[in-house]
Amino acid sequence: MDIPPEWRKSSAESMLSAIEPSGGSATAKDGPVPGHKEHGRTLCVHSLSVLPDFQGQGLGRLLMTSYMQRMRSAGVADRIAIISHEALVPFYESLGFETQGQSPVQFGGGGWTDMVYHLNPDGP
Repeated sequence: MDIPPEWRKSSAESMLSAIEPSGGSATAKDGPVPGHKEHGRTLCVHSLSVLPDFQGQGLGRLLMTSYMQRMRSAGVADRIAIISHEALVPFYESLGFETQGQSPVQFGGGGWTDMVYHLNPDGP
């Protein structure tokens, strides 16, 4: 699967059309961005990708575990949420993510699984 050649332009245009400057907080032209909680304690990872030539070398695992450790140490959140395709669910489970069930997200045609990693499972 290739990355669409215009992905940066398309993403930037759609983001700019939906959001306007607001002095540091995320707001849509018609009010707050749906699903955005300004002071929430959940980090959402949109995607993790490793180029095909570099797959199978543990780079994805290294990137995710490093990120998870840094976020735990920083204390900025209680959990990390991600949506995953079915084929990658075992990878994320091996990192400690828990499957939450089928996601209602329809981005890219749907078929996503909601997953959560608790940064401080014994915390508050």
